[in-house]
Amino acid sequence: MKNVCKKWIWLCLLLFSLANFFTACSTTDADGDRTLVPDPDHLIVYKLFPNDLARNDSAAANLARGIKLVVHPKASYKLSFEIDSTQPVPELQLFRTFEIQNDKYHVGFSKVRTLQPTVVGNRYEYSFKCEENQMSIWFTSLGVDGKYYDGEIKNIRFTGMGAYSDHFSINLIVVGEMENTQDGMNVEELSQLMLKKFREKYYGVTVDTLYVRYAHEHPTVGYKYPADRPWVSGLNSDDYYLSELTEWPEDEVSHALNIVLVHSINSNNITGFSPLFAGVLGAGNESSVVIGEHVKKSSEEISPLTSMNIVMTAIHEAGHFFGLRHTSTTRRDLNQVLTLEDGSNSEVGDWSNIEDGLTDTPFCDYILRSGLYKQGDEEDCTNVIPNAVFATNASYAPKSPLYQCKDIDNIMFPVTVDEYEDGSFTKQQMELVRSSLVIFPH
Repeated sequence: MKNVCKKWIWLCLLLFSLANFFTACSTTDADGDRTLVPDPDHLIVYKLFPNDLARNDSAAANLARGIKLVVHPKASYKLSFEIDSTQPVPELQLFRTFEIQNDKYHVGFSKVRTLQPTVVGNRYEYSFKCEENQMSIWFTSLGVDGKYYDGEIKNIRFTGMGAYSDHFSINLIVVGEMENTQDGMNVEELSQLMLKKFREKYYGVTVDTLYVRYAHEHPTVGYKYPADRPWVSGLNSDDYYLSELTEWPEDEVSHALNIVLVHSINSNNITGFSPLFAGVLGAGNESSVVIGEHVKKSSEEISPLTSMNIVMTAIHEAGHFFGLRHTSTTRRDLNQVLTLEDGSNSEVGDWSNIEDGLTDTPFCDYILRSGLYKQGDEEDCTNVIPNAVFATNASYAPKSPLYQCKDIDNIMFPVTVDEYEDGSFTKQQMELVRSSLVIFPH
């Protein structure tokens, strides 16, 4: 019996420590507005993306001294948390980030605005609209009279409402030499099945059409991707996501969901990956879902996949792309690895995010208790994919407790077995997908 395991992890996170521009934590602007910059001695690691219902306790605990907020043009946002009645009312300051030339470990930032909260029930609520022209990362500080807020921050929520369409198209980018699938489908037949299944599974939004592009025909970089050579992501180039292939001149694919189909992925048992809440449709860095037509079992064994396996992997990874977490968390999900400035690795993560926060997706604690997908169990962890969502092939005994999990038939369950390969999304999952889609500019 052939089973497919799907798992995601944030790996090798870019270290956003603070530029050493500031000699003090609190300064006063020309207009008299006091600025409390994010703590220069604090590593900004944790991130909130809109409408994620996981607990995010680590982000809450670090909000005052600095976390990341993912924001998009034209979207309206609310950041809220429970009131600590023992503390004065804090103000929230937001800072736009920008890259520093020739310094991959640091970013600069400038203040966007200072916000006072509205009291809604027992919560502080800070509302703002993003006026950027592209997806951006903002930093935070939370303070009282120029000092970092000391109150307890509980039940944090970051919600967003976008202004874009709930329609999207798919741009299937075929890279290198392709064979028929294990069950005999060619690229054209596979694309038709993919469109049919995306429309069926993503029932809360509209999938307009699916276009097929061939990497070797790309007008500017096609020469890098010969049609007669099997392309292995992670082996044939340093860019796992093949980001340069997401930019095409045709208008119809300029804001499509890019799905890159490669021969295989150069990590054992990996069949697909995607950023969690990618934030970008169309061209952009890491703006693609990558799936393999084959799976690498070992250095000597590469196996073809069925058309349904390929398509459902794409649907699962697209779920992560639009912000869906696994219904049941694996150890790999929680073990994030941060690459420090000296090149060493430090394990970080938020163990409060064991559940996805949705009430209609049952949680199976067996997945976490079993130790499935421990770091290093299935592949050499020096060969990792940044910010990746993994899909992995493995086998489980028919009588495994895995089969008792109530979310086993959900597309975002981290393990898909033959009997449940054709799963579904819940109503709340589709609501989250739709909320992300209308935030992503397209």
